[in-house]
Amino acid sequence: MNLNHHCGFLAWIDSHCRWHSHAALVAACLALAACGGSGAPGPNQTPAIACSQKPEVPVSLVASSVLSTSAILRWNSNAVANCSVTFNVAVDGSTVANKVAASPFRVTGLSPDHAYSLTVSASDAAGESSPSIPLNITTSHRGTISHGIEVTGRLIWHTYAQYGFSGVRGWMANFDTGTVSEITPSRLDGAMNYHLSPDGQAVVVMANDHEETARTGIQAWDIWIASVGDSGLTNLTKLTHAQTDGSRNEDPKFSSDGTRIIFKRNLHTIVTLDTTQLSINGVDQSPAQTQLLDSAGEVSMPYLIPGSSSVFLYADASTKAIYYKSGTALTPLYAPTGHAYYPIALDATRFYFVAGSTHDSILQGDLQASPAATAAFGTSADEYADPCPLGTDWLALTSTSSGGTGQYDIWIGNFASGEKYNLDAWIDGANHINNDLGPTFRGTLNAPH
Repeated sequence: MNLNHHCGFLAWIDSHCRWHSHAALVAACLALAACGGSGAPGPNQTPAIACSQKPEVPVSLVASSVLSTSAILRWNSNAVANCSVTFNVAVDGSTVANKVAASPFRVTGLSPDHAYSLTVSASDAAGESSPSIPLNITTSHRGTISHGIEVTGRLIWHTYAQYGFSGVRGWMANFDTGTVSEITPSRLDGAMNYHLSPDGQAVVVMANDHEETARTGIQAWDIWIASVGDSGLTNLTKLTHAQTDGSRNEDPKFSSDGTRIIFKRNLHTIVTLDTTQLSINGVDQSPAQTQLLDSAGEVSMPYLIPGSSSVFLYADASTKAIYYKSGTALTPLYAPTGHAYYPIALDATRFYFVAGSTHDSILQGDLQASPAATAAFGTSADEYADPCPLGTDWLALTSTSSGGTGQYDIWIGNFASGEKYNLDAWIDGANHINNDLGPTFRGTLNAPH
Protein backbone atom coordinates (compact mmCIF):
# COMPACT_ATOMS: atom_id res chain seq x y z
CA MET A 1 0.00 0.00 0.00
CA ASN A 2 1.20 3.49 -0.85
CA LEU A 3 2.22 5.20 2.40
CA ASN A 4 0.30 8.43 1.63
CA HIS A 5 -2.85 6.52 0.94
CA HIS A 6 -2.25 4.44 4.03
CA CYS A 7 -1.94 7.51 6.22
CA GLY A 8 -4.98 9.11 4.55
CA PHE A 9 -7.00 6.08 5.48
CA LEU A 10 -5.79 6.33 9.02
CA ALA A 11 -6.97 9.94 9.19
CA TRP A 12 -10.51 8.63 9.03
CA ILE A 13 -9.68 6.36 11.90
CA ASP A 14 -8.32 9.25 13.93
CA SER A 15 -11.74 10.49 14.90
CA HIS A 16 -12.70 7.02 16.07
CA CYS A 17 -9.58 6.14 18.06
CA ARG A 18 -10.75 7.73 21.30
CA TRP A 19 -14.11 5.91 21.25
CA HIS A 20 -13.29 2.40 20.09
CA SER A 21 -11.16 -0.35 21.58
CA HIS A 22 -11.45 -3.07 18.91
CA ALA A 23 -8.01 -4.71 18.52
CA ALA A 24 -7.69 -3.99 14.82
CA LEU A 25 -8.65 -0.38 15.37
CA VAL A 26 -6.13 -0.04 18.18
CA ALA A 27 -3.42 -1.34 15.86
CA ALA A 28 -4.47 1.16 13.26
CA CYS A 29 -4.26 3.94 15.81
CA LEU A 30 -0.69 2.93 16.61
CA ALA A 31 0.12 2.96 12.94
CA LEU A 32 -1.37 6.44 12.74
CA ALA A 33 1.15 7.66 15.26
CA ALA A 34 3.94 6.44 12.99
CA CYS A 35 2.46 8.54 10.19
CA GLY A 36 2.57 11.67 12.32
CA GLY A 37 -0.97 11.61 13.70
CA SER A 38 -3.54 12.51 11.11
CA GLY A 39 -0.86 13.14 8.44
CA ALA A 40 -0.15 16.77 9.25
CA PRO A 41 2.74 17.95 11.43
CA GLY A 42 1.83 18.80 15.00
CA PRO A 43 2.49 22.15 16.56
CA ASN A 44 5.99 21.11 17.68
CA GLN A 45 7.00 19.17 14.52
CA THR A 46 9.15 20.40 11.61
CA PRO A 47 7.96 19.31 8.20
CA ALA A 48 10.42 16.85 6.58
CA ILE A 49 12.14 18.12 3.43
CA ALA A 50 11.94 15.55 0.71
CA CYS A 51 14.99 14.53 -1.37
CA SER A 52 14.20 16.30 -4.63
CA GLN A 53 17.50 16.21 -6.55
CA LYS A 54 19.19 13.19 -8.03
CA PRO A 55 22.97 13.02 -7.50
CA GLU A 56 25.64 14.14 -9.93
CA VAL A 57 27.61 11.66 -11.97
CA PRO A 58 30.57 10.18 -9.99
CA VAL A 59 33.95 11.35 -11.25
CA SER A 60 37.67 10.55 -10.98
CA LEU A 61 37.41 6.78 -11.17
CA VAL A 62 40.69 5.04 -10.41
CA ALA A 63 41.55 1.39 -9.90
CA SER A 64 44.23 -0.08 -7.63
CA SER A 65 45.36 -3.61 -6.74
CA VAL A 66 44.25 -4.83 -10.17
CA LEU A 67 44.77 -8.57 -9.81
CA SER A 68 43.75 -11.49 -11.97
CA THR A 69 40.20 -11.74 -10.60
CA SER A 70 39.59 -8.50 -8.71
CA ALA A 71 40.32 -4.77 -8.51
CA ILE A 72 39.71 -2.01 -5.99
CA LEU A 73 37.66 0.86 -7.47
CA ARG A 74 37.62 4.42 -6.08
CA TRP A 75 35.66 7.50 -7.13
CA ASN A 76 34.55 10.97 -6.01
CA SER A 77 30.95 12.16 -5.58
CA ASN A 78 29.27 15.29 -4.24
CA ALA A 79 26.77 15.03 -1.40
CA VAL A 80 23.11 15.98 -2.01
CA ALA A 81 21.25 17.90 0.69
CA ASN A 82 18.60 15.85 2.51
CA CYS A 83 19.46 12.78 0.45
CA SER A 84 21.03 9.45 1.24
CA VAL A 85 23.24 8.58 -1.73
CA THR A 86 24.32 5.07 -2.70
CA PHE A 87 26.27 3.85 -5.71
CA ASN A 88 25.82 1.27 -8.42
CA VAL A 89 28.90 -0.39 -9.91
CA ALA A 90 28.77 -1.88 -13.40
CA VAL A 91 31.24 -4.02 -15.34
CA ASP A 92 30.90 -3.86 -19.11
CA GLY A 93 27.50 -2.24 -18.70
CA SER A 94 26.08 -4.88 -16.34
CA THR A 95 25.48 -3.92 -12.72
CA VAL A 96 27.47 -6.08 -10.34
CA ALA A 97 26.63 -4.20 -7.14
CA ASN A 98 24.04 -1.63 -6.10
CA LYS A 99 23.43 0.35 -2.95
CA VAL A 100 27.18 0.51 -2.32
CA ALA A 101 27.59 2.86 0.64
CA ALA A 102 30.79 4.61 -0.43
CA SER A 103 34.11 4.40 -2.23
CA PRO A 104 36.28 2.28 -2.33
CA PHE A 105 34.69 -0.94 -3.55
CA ARG A 106 36.40 -4.24 -4.44
CA VAL A 107 35.13 -5.59 -7.75
CA THR A 108 35.37 -9.38 -7.75
CA GLY A 109 34.54 -12.24 -10.08
CA LEU A 110 36.73 -10.98 -12.94
CA SER A 111 38.67 -13.23 -15.29
CA PRO A 112 42.46 -13.24 -15.68
CA ASP A 113 44.07 -11.53 -18.65
CA HIS A 114 40.85 -9.73 -19.59
CA ALA A 115 39.97 -6.11 -20.45
CA TYR A 116 37.02 -4.57 -18.61
CA SER A 117 35.11 -1.28 -18.64
CA LEU A 118 34.01 -0.11 -15.18
CA THR A 119 31.40 2.58 -14.44
CA VAL A 120 29.72 3.95 -11.35
CA SER A 121 26.35 5.73 -11.04
CA ALA A 122 24.84 7.39 -7.96
CA SER A 123 21.29 6.96 -6.64
CA ASP A 124 19.03 8.62 -4.08
CA ALA A 125 15.29 8.90 -3.50
CA ALA A 126 14.96 11.34 -6.39
CA GLY A 127 16.58 9.10 -8.97
CA GLU A 128 19.83 7.77 -10.45
CA SER A 129 22.60 9.66 -12.20
CA SER A 130 24.04 8.74 -15.56
CA PRO A 131 27.00 6.33 -15.47
CA SER A 132 30.45 7.78 -15.01
CA ILE A 133 33.02 8.02 -17.74
CA PRO A 134 34.19 4.40 -18.17
CA LEU A 135 37.44 3.29 -16.56
CA ASN A 136 39.22 0.64 -18.60
CA ILE A 137 41.36 -1.95 -16.81
CA THR A 138 43.06 -5.19 -17.76
CA THR A 139 43.38 -7.90 -15.15
CA SER A 140 46.70 -9.61 -14.62
CA HIS A 141 47.58 -13.07 -15.77
CA ARG A 142 46.37 -15.70 -13.38
CA GLY A 143 49.80 -15.95 -11.89
CA THR A 144 48.19 -18.75 -10.13
CA ILE A 145 45.75 -18.30 -7.29
CA SER A 146 45.53 -20.97 -4.67
CA HIS A 147 43.49 -21.05 -1.48
CA GLY A 148 42.34 -17.51 -2.30
CA ILE A 149 45.95 -16.27 -2.18
CA GLU A 150 47.34 -14.59 -5.27
CA VAL A 151 51.09 -14.36 -5.79
CA THR A 152 52.76 -12.36 -8.54
CA GLY A 153 56.44 -11.93 -9.43
CA ARG A 154 59.37 -14.36 -9.20
CA LEU A 155 60.67 -16.90 -6.72
CA ILE A 156 64.18 -18.34 -7.17
CA TRP A 157 65.79 -21.22 -5.26
CA HIS A 158 68.25 -24.09 -5.63
CA THR A 159 68.13 -27.87 -5.32
CA TYR A 160 70.69 -30.49 -4.38
CA ALA A 161 70.75 -34.11 -3.25
CA GLN A 162 73.64 -33.53 -0.82
CA TYR A 163 75.50 -30.40 0.25
CA GLY A 164 78.37 -29.64 -2.08
CA PHE A 165 79.11 -28.69 -5.65
CA SER A 166 77.76 -31.68 -7.50
CA GLY A 167 74.23 -31.67 -8.85
CA VAL A 168 73.22 -28.23 -7.57
CA ARG A 169 70.64 -26.58 -9.83
CA GLY A 170 68.84 -23.25 -9.83
CA TRP A 171 65.12 -22.71 -10.50
CA MET A 172 62.78 -19.79 -11.04
CA ALA A 173 59.01 -19.82 -10.56
CA ASN A 174 57.32 -17.08 -12.59
CA PHE A 175 53.91 -16.53 -11.00
CA ASP A 176 52.91 -14.19 -13.81
CA THR A 177 53.12 -17.00 -16.35
CA GLY A 178 52.53 -19.94 -14.03
CA THR A 179 55.77 -21.63 -15.11
CA VAL A 180 58.99 -22.97 -13.60
CA SER A 181 62.27 -22.89 -15.51
CA GLU A 182 65.83 -23.91 -14.76
CA ILE A 183 68.30 -21.04 -14.43
CA THR A 184 71.49 -22.97 -13.59
CA PRO A 185 74.39 -21.04 -15.17
CA SER A 186 76.18 -23.45 -17.51
CA ARG A 187 79.57 -22.01 -16.57
CA LEU A 188 79.14 -22.57 -12.82
CA ASP A 189 79.19 -25.49 -10.42
CA GLY A 190 77.47 -25.49 -7.05
CA ALA A 191 75.50 -22.28 -7.68
CA MET A 192 73.39 -21.79 -4.55
CA ASN A 193 72.00 -19.23 -2.13
CA TYR A 194 70.58 -16.95 -4.82
CA HIS A 195 69.30 -13.51 -3.84
CA LEU A 196 67.17 -11.21 -5.98
CA SER A 197 67.80 -7.47 -6.19
CA PRO A 198 65.10 -5.15 -4.80
CA ASP A 199 63.82 -4.42 -8.32
CA GLY A 200 63.81 -8.12 -9.20
CA GLN A 201 66.00 -7.56 -12.26
CA ALA A 202 69.29 -9.03 -11.02
CA VAL A 203 70.37 -12.01 -8.99
CA VAL A 204 73.56 -12.74 -7.02
CA VAL A 205 74.77 -16.25 -6.26
CA MET A 206 77.76 -18.09 -4.80
CA ALA A 207 79.35 -20.60 -7.13
CA ASN A 208 82.49 -22.22 -8.49
CA ASP A 209 83.74 -21.59 -12.02
CA HIS A 210 84.30 -25.09 -13.39
CA GLU A 211 86.57 -23.72 -16.12
CA GLU A 212 88.89 -22.32 -13.46
CA THR A 213 88.64 -25.54 -11.47
CA ALA A 214 89.69 -27.53 -14.52
CA ARG A 215 92.60 -25.18 -15.09
CA THR A 216 93.86 -24.87 -11.49
CA GLY A 217 92.55 -28.01 -9.79
CA ILE A 218 91.14 -25.84 -6.99
CA GLN A 219 87.46 -25.42 -6.11
CA ALA A 220 86.60 -22.04 -4.66
CA TRP A 221 83.38 -20.12 -4.36
CA ASP A 222 83.05 -16.62 -5.74
CA ILE A 223 80.18 -14.12 -5.80
CA TRP A 224 78.51 -13.80 -9.20
CA ILE A 225 75.81 -11.50 -10.52
CA ALA A 226 73.56 -11.81 -13.55
CA SER A 227 70.50 -10.17 -15.03
CA VAL A 228 67.41 -12.30 -14.51
CA GLY A 229 66.71 -14.11 -17.74
CA ASP A 230 69.96 -12.90 -19.31
CA SER A 231 73.40 -14.45 -19.62
CA GLY A 232 75.40 -11.39 -18.44
CA LEU A 233 77.20 -13.50 -15.80
CA THR A 234 79.84 -11.47 -13.97
CA ASN A 235 82.35 -12.58 -11.30
CA LEU A 236 82.54 -9.90 -8.58
CA THR A 237 85.29 -11.33 -6.35
CA LYS A 238 87.80 -13.13 -8.55
CA LEU A 239 90.04 -10.14 -9.21
CA THR A 240 90.69 -9.36 -5.56
CA HIS A 241 90.58 -12.89 -4.17
CA ALA A 242 91.94 -15.13 -6.87
CA GLN A 243 90.55 -18.63 -7.08
CA THR A 244 94.07 -20.03 -7.02
CA ASP A 245 94.35 -19.14 -3.34
CA GLY A 246 91.30 -21.22 -2.39
CA SER A 247 89.26 -18.26 -1.22
CA ARG A 248 85.65 -18.80 -0.24
CA ASN A 249 83.16 -16.04 -0.96
CA GLU A 250 79.69 -17.08 0.15
CA ASP A 251 76.13 -16.16 1.17
CA PRO A 252 75.54 -12.97 -0.88
CA LYS A 253 72.56 -10.72 -0.13
CA PHE A 254 71.51 -7.37 -1.62
CA SER A 255 70.88 -4.38 0.61
CA SER A 256 67.31 -3.05 0.67
CA ASP A 257 68.23 -0.29 -1.82
CA GLY A 258 70.38 -2.52 -4.03
CA THR A 259 73.54 -0.41 -3.63
CA ARG A 260 75.42 -3.02 -1.59
CA ILE A 261 75.96 -6.75 -1.59
CA ILE A 262 76.96 -8.22 1.76
CA PHE A 263 78.69 -11.60 1.93
CA LYS A 264 81.00 -13.85 3.92
CA ARG A 265 84.66 -14.08 2.90
CA ASN A 266 87.07 -16.84 3.89
CA LEU A 267 84.83 -18.12 6.71
CA HIS A 268 85.60 -15.36 9.24
CA THR A 269 85.12 -12.02 7.50
CA ILE A 270 82.01 -10.08 6.46
CA VAL A 271 82.32 -7.48 3.72
CA THR A 272 80.14 -5.48 1.35
CA LEU A 273 80.52 -4.73 -2.34
CA ASP A 274 79.57 -1.38 -3.85
CA THR A 275 77.17 -1.98 -6.77
CA THR A 276 76.62 1.65 -7.76
CA GLN A 277 79.23 1.50 -10.55
CA LEU A 278 78.55 -2.08 -11.50
CA SER A 279 77.76 -3.12 -15.05
CA ILE A 280 76.32 -6.60 -15.55
CA ASN A 281 77.98 -7.36 -18.84
CA GLY A 282 79.63 -10.76 -18.48
CA VAL A 283 83.04 -9.27 -17.79
CA ASP A 284 84.71 -9.99 -14.44
CA GLN A 285 84.77 -6.91 -12.25
CA SER A 286 86.12 -5.90 -8.87
CA PRO A 287 83.78 -3.45 -7.10
CA ALA A 288 85.12 -1.67 -4.02
CA GLN A 289 84.87 -3.77 -0.84
CA THR A 290 84.30 -2.59 2.72
CA GLN A 291 85.15 -4.91 5.61
CA LEU A 292 82.49 -4.87 8.36
CA LEU A 293 83.63 -7.71 10.61
CA ASP A 294 86.66 -9.93 11.16
CA SER A 295 85.69 -12.67 13.58
CA ALA A 296 87.76 -15.23 15.42
CA GLY A 297 85.12 -17.85 14.68
CA GLU A 298 83.24 -18.80 11.54
CA VAL A 299 80.31 -16.59 10.57
CA SER A 300 77.51 -17.10 8.06
CA MET A 301 74.49 -15.58 6.35
CA PRO A 302 75.04 -11.85 6.94
CA TYR A 303 72.01 -9.67 6.22
CA LEU A 304 71.90 -5.87 6.12
CA ILE A 305 69.20 -4.13 8.12
CA PRO A 306 66.83 -2.27 5.71
CA GLY A 307 67.94 1.32 5.25
CA SER A 308 71.54 0.68 6.26
CA SER A 309 74.77 -0.11 4.42
CA SER A 310 76.71 -1.29 7.46
CA VAL A 311 74.29 -2.44 10.22
CA PHE A 312 73.69 -6.14 9.88
CA LEU A 313 72.72 -9.50 11.36
CA TYR A 314 74.71 -12.70 11.10
CA ALA A 315 75.02 -16.16 12.60
CA ASP A 316 78.08 -17.34 14.53
CA ALA A 317 79.03 -20.98 14.04
CA SER A 318 80.98 -21.14 17.30
CA THR A 319 78.37 -19.76 19.69
CA LYS A 320 75.48 -20.90 17.44
CA ALA A 321 73.75 -17.59 18.08
CA ILE A 322 72.39 -14.65 16.07
CA TYR A 323 74.35 -11.39 16.37
CA TYR A 324 73.55 -7.77 15.59
CA LYS A 325 76.39 -5.41 14.68
CA SER A 326 75.95 -1.64 14.59
CA GLY A 327 79.13 0.43 14.49
CA THR A 328 81.51 -1.13 17.01
CA ALA A 329 78.69 -2.58 19.13
CA LEU A 330 78.20 -6.33 18.78
CA THR A 331 75.04 -7.69 20.42
CA PRO A 332 74.01 -11.35 20.75
CA LEU A 333 70.29 -11.46 20.05
CA TYR A 334 69.45 -15.09 20.46
CA ALA A 335 71.55 -17.87 21.94
CA PRO A 336 69.52 -21.08 21.94
CA THR A 337 70.14 -24.41 23.58
CA GLY A 338 70.75 -25.86 20.13
CA HIS A 339 71.64 -23.47 17.34
CA ALA A 340 70.38 -20.41 15.48
CA TYR A 341 71.16 -19.38 11.93
CA TYR A 342 69.83 -17.79 8.71
CA PRO A 343 68.71 -14.33 9.94
CA ILE A 344 66.54 -12.36 7.51
CA ALA A 345 65.56 -8.79 8.42
CA LEU A 346 61.87 -8.07 7.92
CA ASP A 347 62.21 -4.34 8.63
CA ALA A 348 64.35 -2.04 10.77
CA THR A 349 63.33 -3.78 14.01
CA ARG A 350 62.09 -7.31 13.26
CA PHE A 351 63.83 -10.31 11.77
CA TYR A 352 63.22 -13.99 11.05
CA PHE A 353 65.70 -16.74 11.80
CA VAL A 354 65.96 -20.50 12.21
CA ALA A 355 66.62 -22.21 15.54
CA GLY A 356 66.29 -25.59 17.18
CA SER A 357 67.94 -28.43 19.05
CA THR A 358 66.13 -31.54 17.80
CA HIS A 359 63.94 -29.94 15.12
CA ASP A 360 64.47 -26.58 13.43
CA SER A 361 61.70 -23.97 13.53
CA ILE A 362 61.30 -20.46 12.13
CA LEU A 363 61.25 -17.72 14.74
CA GLN A 364 60.72 -13.97 14.76
CA GLY A 365 62.85 -11.73 16.97
CA ASP A 366 63.52 -8.02 17.32
CA LEU A 367 66.53 -5.82 17.80
CA GLN A 368 65.63 -5.14 21.44
CA ALA A 369 66.34 -8.79 22.18
CA SER A 370 62.87 -9.46 23.52
CA PRO A 371 61.78 -13.12 23.60
CA ALA A 372 61.46 -14.57 20.14
CA ALA A 373 58.14 -15.93 18.88
CA THR A 374 57.90 -19.28 17.10
CA ALA A 375 55.93 -19.61 13.89
CA ALA A 376 52.52 -21.17 14.45
CA PHE A 377 53.33 -23.88 11.92
CA GLY A 378 56.65 -24.76 13.60
CA THR A 379 55.44 -26.83 16.52
CA SER A 380 55.57 -30.28 14.91
CA ALA A 381 58.42 -32.69 14.34
CA ASP A 382 58.87 -31.35 10.79
CA GLU A 383 61.94 -29.32 9.88
CA TYR A 384 61.55 -25.66 8.88
CA ALA A 385 64.22 -23.38 7.42
CA ASP A 386 65.15 -20.59 4.98
CA PRO A 387 62.46 -17.95 5.70
CA CYS A 388 61.87 -15.36 2.98
CA PRO A 389 59.30 -12.60 3.64
CA LEU A 390 56.49 -12.29 1.08
CA GLY A 391 54.40 -9.71 2.94
CA THR A 392 52.86 -9.17 6.35
CA ASP A 393 53.22 -12.50 8.21
CA TRP A 394 53.56 -14.45 4.93
CA LEU A 395 56.78 -16.31 4.13
CA ALA A 396 58.29 -18.54 1.54
CA LEU A 397 60.08 -21.27 3.47
CA THR A 398 61.47 -24.77 3.22
CA SER A 399 60.06 -27.70 5.15
CA THR A 400 59.95 -31.47 5.28
CA SER A 401 56.20 -31.35 6.03
CA SER A 402 54.03 -34.10 4.62
CA GLY A 403 52.30 -33.33 1.37
CA GLY A 404 55.49 -32.74 -0.57
CA THR A 405 58.23 -34.81 -2.17
CA GLY A 406 59.46 -36.25 1.11
CA GLN A 407 62.51 -34.01 1.44
CA TYR A 408 62.72 -30.23 1.76
CA ASP A 409 60.06 -28.49 -0.34
CA ILE A 410 59.23 -24.83 -0.90
CA TRP A 411 56.10 -23.78 1.00
CA ILE A 412 54.17 -20.54 1.44
CA GLY A 413 53.00 -20.06 5.00
CA ASN A 414 51.59 -17.55 7.46
CA PHE A 415 53.81 -17.06 10.51
CA ALA A 416 50.95 -15.94 12.77
CA SER A 417 48.09 -18.24 11.74
CA GLY A 418 50.08 -21.36 10.91
CA GLU A 419 48.40 -22.01 7.59
CA LYS A 420 50.86 -23.18 4.94
CA TYR A 421 50.62 -24.54 1.42
CA ASN A 422 53.04 -26.36 -0.84
CA LEU A 423 54.35 -24.28 -3.74
CA ASP A 424 52.90 -26.92 -6.07
CA ALA A 425 49.46 -25.59 -5.15
CA TRP A 426 50.30 -22.51 -7.24
CA ILE A 427 52.51 -24.02 -9.91
CA ASP A 428 52.20 -27.73 -10.50
CA GLY A 429 55.53 -29.53 -10.37
CA ALA A 430 57.47 -26.60 -8.89
CA ASN A 431 59.10 -28.73 -6.18
CA HIS A 432 61.54 -31.49 -7.02
CA ILE A 433 62.50 -34.91 -5.71
CA ASN A 434 65.75 -33.44 -4.39
CA ASN A 435 65.89 -30.85 -1.62
CA ASP A 436 64.47 -27.43 -2.60
CA LEU A 437 66.19 -24.73 -0.54
CA GLY A 438 67.02 -21.04 -0.16
CA PRO A 439 64.01 -19.23 -1.69
CA THR A 440 64.33 -15.57 -2.65
CA PHE A 441 61.30 -13.58 -3.82
CA ARG A 442 60.36 -10.28 -5.47
CA GLY A 443 56.71 -9.62 -6.16
CA THR A 444 53.42 -9.33 -4.29
CA LEU A 445 51.20 -11.59 -2.25
CA ASN A 446 47.54 -10.77 -1.73
CA ALA A 447 45.57 -12.85 0.73
CA PRO A 448 41.93 -12.49 1.79
CA HIS A 449 41.43 -10.72 5.10
